[in-house]
Amino acid sequence: MQITKIETFKQAVTLKKPFTVSFATLQELETIIVKVTTDSGIVGYGEAAPFEPVTAESIATELPVLQLFAEKLKGADPCSIEDIHARMDQVILGHTAAKAGIDIACYDILGKQAGLPLYKLLGGSSNSIESDYTLGIDSTDKMVAEAKKYVAAGFKILKVKVGLDDRHDVEVVRAIRQAVGPDVELRIDANQAWTPKQTIRLMRQFSDMVSAVEQPLSAERGDGLPFVRAHVEQPVMADESVHNAFDAYKLLAAEGADIVNIKLQKSSGLYGAQQINAVAEAAGAPVMLGCMVETRISLTAAVHFVAAHRNARYADLDAFMDFKEPSWLRGGFTQDGGTYTLTDAPGLGIECDL
Repeated sequence: MQITKIETFKQAVTLKKPFTVSFATLQELETIIVKVTTDSGIVGYGEAAPFEPVTAESIATELPVLQLFAEKLKGADPCSIEDIHARMDQVILGHTAAKAGIDIACYDILGKQAGLPLYKLLGGSSNSIESDYTLGIDSTDKMVAEAKKYVAAGFKILKVKVGLDDRHDVEVVRAIRQAVGPDVELRIDANQAWTPKQTIRLMRQFSDMVSAVEQPLSAERGDGLPFVRAHVEQPVMADESVHNAFDAYKLLAAEGADIVNIKLQKSSGLYGAQQINAVAEAAGAPVMLGCMVETRISLTAAVHFVAAHRNARYADLDAFMDFKEPSWLRGGFTQDGGTYTLTDAPGLGIECDL
């Protein structure tokens, strides 16, 4: 099998309401859908969803890179995933979102060629996972109301964005805990907003109200994570500090994290995610699959990854719930509260009209 054509489609992603994290308020973004066609007639779909604060890439940087890949990968075997990545790395360093777009499409083709859903192709036995729901920063009343809404809808885990104001953070976490009761798990995500001492002080105030803190320090201050981890009781999760397997190795060897958040858009896709997971598992650290503003294409790939890997114990794959889903995209998985169930269609199981 050979790649005959790679096409890209820039698409708008409109959020249902503004979503605020410590460093930005998001309303409307764009993503890139990647379509890989082969000489056998099998077509695979992927997604490149760059987000500059995390990947240092944008739609403007990834579109020309994808055009380079379209030229260099013509004639390549899409099922030879390692070779595909080697060819892309020879063309250009970095640009993990563009590489993720190609990677996901190739895995979609691989599954379709094998006649297997991706989670089975990767060795998984269960097609069901549990995801959290993420609450963006807002007034305490609005965040509490949203927490109650999604717990009533069946979510057992909530991730609470914090990092703009210490007093508000403590107030809102306490209010949410009181509103949802003791059986709902709460994790918090500071998105790089805190200092080491600030993290320790706040986490002591949160005590047993939260089960983990995600990326409290900036990625540039990752050397402070071992200090933080040694002085807080809750597990520390690394996100922006880990983009590849070497990052994971350095951080875990320094005892700087208990959990690693893998995002396909910063790991160059499923191939890089498997490498990060292997390093984390060897170090005794579970991983979470997270997301940015991605459609069902990239999210479904991440759901397949979680379903296929026992060490992927956590999932934060709720982005599709926050924006108006496009009419041209269907399938992948069904949702019942926080439980996602993959279809048994080959590959990703996605139907795309592009």
